[in-house]
Amino acid sequence: MNHVADLASGCLQTFQTVYSLFNQKLYAYILKKTNSAYMAEEVVQLTFIRLWEKRETLSAEYNLSTQIFRIAGTILIDQLRKEAVSKKHLSVVEDDFALKTDTEQPEMLHALEQAIEQMAPVRKKVFKMSKVDGYSYKEIAEMLSISPKTVENHISQALKQLRAAFSSIISLAVIMEAIIKK
Repeated sequence: MNHVADLASGCLQTFQTVYSLFNQKLYAYILKKTNSAYMAEEVVQLTFIRLWEKRETLSAEYNLSTQIFRIAGTILIDQLRKEAVSKKHLSVVEDDFALKTDTEQPEMLHALEQAIEQMAPVRKKVFKMSKVDGYSYKEIAEMLSISPKTVENHISQALKQLRAAFSSIISLAVIMEAIIKK
């Protein structure tokens, strides 16, 4: 059976067969590489989406498994890069908040509490579970029956909200300090 030609022609039954043949192998491979079930699931899902989207560009010269694993490798690299960038941004923001709350204690702490209270209820809960209670994204996702990606998005949005709140407070503090010095 020529899976590449059948896929290129848009045969859904062939796609389902290919999915059945490679789903578990690909999952095991990515899991071994990343040690993350979440990442393995994500990469496998994105790989088969891309395989279907790019089915017309598949090459009959190469083995289908080679092409599938090449797609998965590219997607894995993209996902790891996104995760690294996200973690870098989160740590910069967290370090920034830690420094500011340590140096300008009562006013900053009060402003932080107010900014957190203004968050949407679910975002506030996710943020507190992560930053106050110390739960991992995966633990929060399981407790709230949401995906780890949703948890990550809530944390990211919460940090953006806090950064926006703090930037206006800090701007006001700088202006007040300049006025006092005059």
